[in-house]
Amino acid sequence: MVLRGNDSRKSRLLIIGCGSIGQRHAKVLRELGVEDVLLFDTDEKRAESLGRELQMEEFHTLEDAFKAEPDAAVICAPTGLHLELAFEALRHNCHLFIEKPISHSTDGVADLLHEVAEKERLLLAGYNFRFDPLLNTAKQWLNEKRIGTVTGARLHFGSYLPWRHPLEDYRAGYGACKSLGGGVILDAIHEIDIALWFFGWPDSIYSAGGKYSDLEIDVEDTAEITITYADKVVSVHLDFVQRPAERWFEVTGTGGRIAGNLFARSLRWFDGVSQKWFSTDIGTTIEDTYRSEMRHFLDCLEGKDTPLIDGETAVQSLILAEEAKQSMQWRLPISLSGLDLWEEAIGRTVSRR
Repeated sequence: MVLRGNDSRKSRLLIIGCGSIGQRHAKVLRELGVEDVLLFDTDEKRAESLGRELQMEEFHTLEDAFKAEPDAAVICAPTGLHLELAFEALRHNCHLFIEKPISHSTDGVADLLHEVAEKERLLLAGYNFRFDPLLNTAKQWLNEKRIGTVTGARLHFGSYLPWRHPLEDYRAGYGACKSLGGGVILDAIHEIDIALWFFGWPDSIYSAGGKYSDLEIDVEDTAEITITYADKVVSVHLDFVQRPAERWFEVTGTGGRIAGNLFARSLRWFDGVSQKWFSTDIGTTIEDTYRSEMRHFLDCLEGKDTPLIDGETAVQSLILAEEAKQSMQWRLPISLSGLDLWEEAIGRTVSRR
C-alpha cells in the first residue's frame, strides 16, 4: 500500500479505543502534526467527546471506520481484544500499532505475526519505556560495565488501581477483569520487558501472589516474580495496592549500583572505587516517551526506520508473563532454558535477543 504523500504525517491513522491511552496517543499525534486521525470506541460518547476536543472524525461502527481506508490502526482497546482487532485491521491492509501487551495470551500470536509478514505490514508494540532516555542511559551504563558484573536487580511497580483513572469505575476497566486480559502481571508488563531488555532471556521464573486486597476485581493484585539467570537473579514486584504510586529499579554489580526512579525522573550510579554517587540530569518526562514512541511509528510508516519493538520482541515479555501466571497457580518454579516456548509462540525459530 502506498502511503498518502512522502511525509508520514500525511498518513491516515485510526485509533481504536478512546480510553486514557487512546486519548494520549490522539493528542500526541495532533502535537506531531498528524491531521488525519480517525476515532472509534464502543462507547460512542467517549469517542464523540475526544473528537470534539481534537477536531477528529469519529465513527459509530468499526466497519465504517475501516471504509475510510486508514493506513494504520492504533489499537488501544482492552488487552483481551487486541488480536481480534489486529486481524480485522490486517484484513483492511492496515499497518499496526498495538498497545502493550500484544495480547492476553500467546494463543493466536503466531498466526498474527505470520499474517503481518505475509501482507508486508508493520507491527510496533507500545512499550513506551523503551523510548525513555532514563532507561536507555541505564542500559548504556550496564553495557559500559560501570558497576562491574551484574549479580542482581530489582524492579518495582506499585499503583492503587482505583486511583489510576479517577474519572472511571476501576471495576469496569480491563485491568480489573480476567475476561479483558487484566491483572497486575499483564497490566504492568513493562517491568518484565525491562528485565528482558537489560539482561536477556532467563533460565527460570517463579512467581507468588494473588488477590490479597479488598479491591473488587477477579484477577491478581499482587505478584512477586523471581527471574533467574546463570550468573544473576532479578526480582520483580508488581501490585495494584500501593499508595502513593512508585516505579523504580536497582541493579547491583561487583563494582557498584545503579538506581533509577521512573516517576521521580532520577538516575544515579554508585562507584565502588571512589565510593561516591554520580547523578545524571534526564530532563524528560514520561509523557515525552509517548511522543518519541509515536514519532518512531510515523518514521516507520514513512520508511525511515524499522519497528524497535516488533512482534517477535513483544511476544517475549508475553511468554514470561504467562509463565509467571502459571508458576503462581502451580506454586512452583518453571524452567525456561530447555523449552521451546518462544518458538512455539511465534511458530518459527528465531535468535533470542
